Amino acid sequence: MKITTGQAARGENFFKRPILINKLWRKIDSDSSIIISAPRRVGKTSLMRYIEDNPKDKYYVIYVITESVYDENKYYKEIVKAILNSDSVKKKDKVINSIKDLAKNIFKSIDEVGIDSVKFTKSAELDYYEKFIEIMRSIDLEGHKLIIMIDEFAQTIENIQQKEGTTYAVHLLQSNRALRQNGDINNKFQFIYTGSISLEGIARRMDSSKFINDLDILKVTPLSELEGKSLINELLKGLSFTMNDDTINYMLQKIKWLIPFYIQLAMDKIQDIYDEKRLYVIYNDSVDIAIKSMVEENNKFSSWHERLKVYKNTDYKFILEVLNTIAVAEDKMITYNKIHDLAVQYNLSETYKDLLNTLIDDGYISNDEEQKLYTFTSPILRMWWCKKNANY
Repeated sequence: MKITTGQAARGENFFKRPILINKLWRKIDSDSSIIISAPRRVGKTSLMRYIEDNPKDKYYVIYVITESVYDENKYYKEIVKAILNSDSVKKKDKVINSIKDLAKNIFKSIDEVGIDSVKFTKSAELDYYEKFIEIMRSIDLEGHKLIIMIDEFAQTIENIQQKEGTTYAVHLLQSNRALRQNGDINNKFQFIYTGSISLEGIARRMDSSKFINDLDILKVTPLSELEGKSLINELLKGLSFTMNDDTINYMLQKIKWLIPFYIQLAMDKIQDIYDEKRLYVIYNDSVDIAIKSMVEENNKFSSWHERLKVYKNTDYKFILEVLNTIAVAEDKMITYNKIHDLAVQYNLSETYKDLLNTLIDDGYISNDEEQKLYTFTSPILRMWWCKKNANY
């Protein structure tokens, strides 16, 4: 297993979590469309790519990322293109011939239909929502089901909201639900949605949760301590240095919130230390240096602040003050009562709970419901926030 800090981990670099994988397949087998719900960097995309690379019998799996899509028709065009160009269905002669015939008969604006791809003319302006329905009605999947995995769906909703307005963003939620409820075609496909921001949070803010309440939710939690140790030991097999159990435990305690990204990034920084000093055995002091180096690497964490700029005016100021207060507090936490006081100060008494829930959903903070205390999810994120943003 190689250290992976940028792209989704695939193949032998994917750290398998059998319980999580089995839960996902169980939900798929129940015919549900699904939200994979988790804060950023927990491994949602890697999980989807694993499902794509290792489909069960009777399923075709396609992966579509719509992060850069800003209108509804383009969203459905990306899905249609992915279906027509799907590697998984090309393995079946009958299905690929069905797709080629569909492309020729349904679309009058196809430049080329080949064994490897379907190309559209640039001038074509079609209703791709209707084309998706037409494809699903006509396609022969030989008894298989098509799993359409949409990555960054919530970001797409947010893109449309910013560009065209809330009405258009809500319409995409509505049209997706309409497809999932369409009894003529929904026996042929299921959707799986995920992304680096919370779909539930986006829907709440637009008062549109009813359009996703039919979705089954798979929550992806951080790694357990045992899983964290296992991941480190798997990574060590491909490295030239070693770490004893005490050092591994120390590193996990320093990270606390055991998402694969933090562990991979820490190991990458320890690799840098090895390259510079040729330390064949890593101890706690090197872990401290590695974590300090992680915090200094702004490009790996800057999206945590940039993401919040979608909030405007007092919402944005309130969120920053909550996070800044936690970052600089001596006990590194904030009470619920203090948050409420800040909400009153910013005249957000009616809406601050939604903002707070979004910070939790998106992985900024975690809460102790019993004691009503809120902290950063990880000391690493708090250290970075304190260094880079506490004075904003």
